[in-house]
Amino acid sequence: MKGPPVCSRRQNVLTFKRSPSHGFRPEMLYPPYMYGQQRRGSGPLRTGFVFGIAGVLVALASDLYFVFVDATDTPGWILAVIAQYRTRLALAMYLFLAILAALMVLPTRLDPGVPYRSLLLRDSALAATVVAVLVGITLFLTTALQATFLAGPARVYAEEAAPKIVAYVNGVRTEIRQSRKERGASPERIRDLPPPARTPEVEATLQPPTLRDLGRSIANFVLRAVLLGTVGGLVGVLRGRPARSANEKVREGPGSAPRRG
Repeated sequence: MKGPPVCSRRQNVLTFKRSPSHGFRPEMLYPPYMYGQQRRGSGPLRTGFVFGIAGVLVALASDLYFVFVDATDTPGWILAVIAQYRTRLALAMYLFLAILAALMVLPTRLDPGVPYRSLLLRDSALAATVVAVLVGITLFLTTALQATFLAGPARVYAEEAAPKIVAYVNGVRTEIRQSRKERGASPERIRDLPPPARTPEVEATLQPPTLRDLGRSIANFVLRAVLLGTVGGLVGVLRGRPARSANEKVREGPGSAPRRG
């Protein structure tokens, strides 16, 4: 005769035992920490380091692009895209990598009595912060390199790239103005264009940073760590949202009406 389930308390963790014939598997209903079990997975430091290395590569490509791009052989439109969007694209990649780290992390240190949602919040925020720290250190070092050893190559790139960027931008401006004239647009619409680009202004935006910009790099480091850590924590909160168990779905059935709370 099959007996009732036995309740036992071990290491301040309440568990239930029943024979396999009853089909009751508590590990399918609750997180492992409720049974005092350790869970294998990638912890926040390891996960943050893996995705942080990817962020380091993005930071190197974004800040030291002039080392890999030859301005004399590169088309003007590519140089214009690099100058206009490289910073925005890099920031988007840092955010994307931080979110991925928060999604992939699995709590490995399970504290008894701590809700699993809190563990996800802690480890997701920590993994995203590790990504931000690695990226921030890399950007600080690249800023220092551009202000010292790589200042010469950066200025040469600015002198070679600025005329090609100006030629491309002004050419596009002329084409837009001509197309509006052909369509019979009003004079106000034809004149509604940005001012023509000038080589000295574009060259000034491509100049390398100075040593005084290291303070701004440190401030951005702190802000980036706070932002990405907050985003990682939000991802952890969303991952830890309570969901209906499989038993509730089976009891309701496919044609049952939803509950009213």
